Amino acid sequence: MVGYPKGSVGPPKTLRRQQWELVLLYLGSLSGVLLLFALVVRGVVRTSELADTRSQLTVIAEDLANLPMPEPGSEKALQETRKDFATAHQQLEWFVGSSRQPAARLGEVRMLGPLPRRVPGKTLYWQESDDWLALVRPLDASGPGGPIWLRVSQGLEPSEQRLHQLDLALVVAIAAALSLSAVSAWLLTRRAVSPLERSLGRLRQFSLDASHELRGPLAALAANAEMGLLDVDQATDGPSGAAQRRRFEAIANATDQMEQLVDDLLLLARQDEQRVDTPRPVSLSSLLAQQLDLVRDGFVLKNLELKSQISADLTVLGQPPLLQRLFRNLLDNALAYTPAGGEVSVEAYRKGTHVVVAVHDTGIGLAPEQLPQVFDRFWRASSDRTQRGSGLGLAIASRICHSHGGTIRASSALNQGSCFVVELPAMATGWSASAW
Repeated sequence: MVGYPKGSVGPPKTLRRQQWELVLLYLGSLSGVLLLFALVVRGVVRTSELADTRSQLTVIAEDLANLPMPEPGSEKALQETRKDFATAHQQLEWFVGSSRQPAARLGEVRMLGPLPRRVPGKTLYWQESDDWLALVRPLDASGPGGPIWLRVSQGLEPSEQRLHQLDLALVVAIAAALSLSAVSAWLLTRRAVSPLERSLGRLRQFSLDASHELRGPLAALAANAEMGLLDVDQATDGPSGAAQRRRFEAIANATDQMEQLVDDLLLLARQDEQRVDTPRPVSLSSLLAQQLDLVRDGFVLKNLELKSQISADLTVLGQPPLLQRLFRNLLDNALAYTPAGGEVSVEAYRKGTHVVVAVHDTGIGLAPEQLPQVFDRFWRASSDRTQRGSGLGLAIASRICHSHGGTIRASSALNQGSCFVVELPAMATGWSASAW
């Protein structure tokens, strides 16, 4: 097992899930190979069994071809002397002419029906069913009613029993092979991912430690920038004072951005655990309404129309601050990438056992090849970095969504807009959300 320092975070569930997926993929492939092998072995054995049975019937028919047909009524005495046929699940039948019923019978009694339809020039016929195989051929002797035909049949029960034993042996062998392979695959994949787990654990722990450690210097820097602005306002006038003020304002703005980036990194590092501590019922309808009220002025200033259609009594289980951050990030993204005069709509409704929230905008959109990267950290559609922001908003939204047991997906088209759809497990009817 991989060890982690006390207080650090363990391996992410996604890595463990991928390890299980690798093991299951390997076992699935191996199961297919073993199943194919078992079918081939069974087919070969069954074909061999049938070939042996055909050979035995052919030899018996050849040996009896020159013997006369038993007299009707003498079968009982003949049965006593030739018990080997019954023991071997074999039956001999003699037919005279075109009679549909045998004139004499020897061995195991098995009702096989009439002979096959005769074809001129053909002397050997094979009849078969699920549980018997028979060879029909004419004898050299003839009776008063016409030529005499002999039918030699063999019951397939012994062959089926042997095949059944083979099936059991194959099942046991395949189960044992899969069990050993599962253990080996788990150990091998565990050994393969252990270095990656340790690296990810150290990287995540570094993100947590660095974020915590940077908060203090950044707070001091922000406080000094504010004090510098106050000192400039009180002590300096004229162009020199204005220049000094611009410098301190730039420092303060940069500090704000760095503090926001540190907070985002800290939140992402914590959300890598993909779990929510102490979840509780949350009224998603009220939460969404409050988030819309908070951003409404920003939409008005940018001349954007904000529409909403939110169903009542939408309740989920989670943490309100994280859910607020999730939908606030989606709204901020729509605000940032929708030009003036555009429209943003928010729709929330219940669908089966889930609550669905869709945020649609008429913004600049994304190319199809960009969609797989939209939830990656620090990824932005524009590479010139002129857009304000860290590129972590959608990554944070995705982590929060997954930590609440939900899913998030995006669809977009260039110059037509984007749509982000969040699905979260809904609370059972009858629960009431706590006030927050």
